[in-house]
Amino acid sequence: MKNLNLCTDLESFVVIEKINEGYSGDDKYKVQKDGKFFLLRVGDLAKATEKEAEYNQLMLYADKEINTQKPITFGRTNDKFYSIVTWVDGTPIMDIIKEDDSLDYYQLGHNVGVELKKLHCASRGEDKTDWMDVIEKRATSFLEKFHSLNIEEFACSRYAEQYILKNMSLMAERPQVMLHGDFHWNNCVVDDNDSVGIIDFSGNDIGDPWYEFGGLLWALEFSYSFANGQIDGYFGTPPSEFGKVFKFYVALYAFEHLSFANGTLEDIEYRISNATRMLTLFGERFELDIPLFRG
Repeated sequence: MKNLNLCTDLESFVVIEKINEGYSGDDKYKVQKDGKFFLLRVGDLAKATEKEAEYNQLMLYADKEINTQKPITFGRTNDKFYSIVTWVDGTPIMDIIKEDDSLDYYQLGHNVGVELKKLHCASRGEDKTDWMDVIEKRATSFLEKFHSLNIEEFACSRYAEQYILKNMSLMAERPQVMLHGDFHWNNCVVDDNDSVGIIDFSGNDIGDPWYEFGGLLWALEFSYSFANGQIDGYFGTPPSEFGKVFKFYVALYAFEHLSFANGTLEDIEYRISNATRMLTLFGERFELDIPLFRG
């Protein structure tokens, strides 16, 4: 263990361990002060404005009964930014579901849905964005990249693309909240008391709260029960329009996933396999308005 000498704000914190998970490129550490644990993030000064916005988003939840990271301090040095937030104990749900088949996956998902609902309710405000314009631009970008890869039509890809183009009006007048930005089962942790915590905010976007259900697509590979639990925990009974809007986002997520293909045959085949699994949740011709796992 060692003390931090990055700046005077951090001198009283002791490094417990470096954290290597994640894709941000920032250095992350579990640190300790006065017997309590915290998460320290350090990165290039060029990212300070973006990271300060993410830090400030946590201010929205600081006085709410939401099990998430609480902001402690944010600062800059000559060439770095740093932030400290409270440490949220627990194991990522992704690891739990893959390794422990004795758990009640439905209840676990239900608990996640309840916490996500709290998060969205806490951040409703006057800030708005032209959500339909945002989604139109994303769809155009994803589809152009998909077609540039010269991937042959697969599964129900043609029907999913048509669904996006014909149903953009679903994005009009959608409610908007501050989004987590990367909500999925690896950014939710569970402690020994089955309490769910939400970590690693990285979007700082305003948009449709239902957009965050796209993260379910990765959990669905392992557990339909978890996905059903999350939806029921969030809504109780989902509104009638949820199916069609969720279907739209599933199609969008599938093409987004494909748009990140690096051009190698192995990577393209991997992404086509994932996209096929996503899209066929709504039938072989993308014809269903309620996904198969809700049947």
